[in-house]
Amino acid sequence: MTPEAQALRDALALVYRPWLLHLFEIRGWEAGPTLVKAIDDGEQWLTDRLDHLLAQPFDQQRRGPLELFQEAMRFPTTALIDLGVDRVDRDATAVQAIPGDVFDLAPASSAMLGETVWQAHLVWGAAKANAMRQT
Repeated sequence: MTPEAQALRDALALVYRPWLLHLFEIRGWEAGPTLVKAIDDGEQWLTDRLDHLLAQPFDQQRRGPLELFQEAMRFPTTALIDLGVDRVDRDATAVQAIPGDVFDLAPASSAMLGETVWQAHLVWGAAKANAMRQT
């Protein structure tokens, strides 16, 4: 894994739990055992998938790291559905972009996850673009 990829992987893995806990807090959802387990499962899935994706050569990476972060929201989403939490209203663009994100948990961009993630994503993207240009 390149240093740029490692930095992005670490930044995304570190922000997963705080991102969700913050959303739960502002929405008034208690992070009880079911949601904590879902976060644990999502965090493990995310780090495993990021490790696999970012270890591949750039030209073999068919998905982006942010897509994986967004997909990892399925773990808390399933838990929230099982707990009977009401789905949130989302605009048509959000529904079209990420249809399964019924609780609006997935960030639309890495910038939403903070400066560290955004910068790491930009650096990784530049490295990928440079590598792809040379092939």
